[in-house]
Amino acid sequence: MESQLQAEQISAHFGKAAQTYEQSARLQREVAFDALRFLPQQRQGALLDLGCGPGWFHHNLSSYCDELIALDLSAAMLEQAKRHGIARQFIQANAAQIPLPDDSVDTVFSSLMLQWCPDPAPVFAEIARVLKPGGHFVLTTLVEESMHEFQQAWRQTGQVPPTLSFSPVADYLRAAKANGLSCHGQQKTFQLFFPDVFTLAREFKQVGANYTGLKAGSVPGLAGRGYWQRFADAYQRNLTTQGLPLSYQVLFIFGQMP
Repeated sequence: MESQLQAEQISAHFGKAAQTYEQSARLQREVAFDALRFLPQQRQGALLDLGCGPGWFHHNLSSYCDELIALDLSAAMLEQAKRHGIARQFIQANAAQIPLPDDSVDTVFSSLMLQWCPDPAPVFAEIARVLKPGGHFVLTTLVEESMHEFQQAWRQTGQVPPTLSFSPVADYLRAAKANGLSCHGQQKTFQLFFPDVFTLAREFKQVGANYTGLKAGSVPGLAGRGYWQRFADAYQRNLTTQGLPLSYQVLFIFGQMP
């Protein structure tokens, strides 16, 4: 029941961002394009884009498959994806309960979706189930130490940081292998820069990532203008010549079914 409620909350947050996601998804673009290097270069049959968002990446994925299947938890995101007219199927579903037959897809691609799942194990189990023998999978997710500047700024205000729970690399690889996926992992740092903390918060909202807790009034004692000023002052100490940095630790998980 709790996991269902959490799924509904995540869906609602990303649904609100469906129309602003594409122009603001800088990190998502960088990571998704980087992940293409792990896909087989020859065109495969059916590719499942797991957590497809507004479908902005479908034009690129279509070069790697004969049929593209788009799945997302958010109906609003799927409506945006349909406008691209590239995927042949659009499925609203939880990644831990994929409504596709066993051994039905040749490739599973999923970028920066897995960190939103409360337990990655059922997702890996479903990926193993729907993949054909010899099928490929490429996943990316945020892992621990992501957004450390954000966390540090919170601590400098004297408050407990909001919950930003990113799992260790080992946890993801262990869960994948426990569910029959022979995989490899590669970690990489991505860094974005912002002119001020308010622009950072706005970009979070435009891609739906404000579900992490970056919103005014989410912590007692730091509501409204006073909250923002204290947080902004603390974050300003990270200023570089390029702007305010925000770092992400991204894990690429890739492999092939036996």
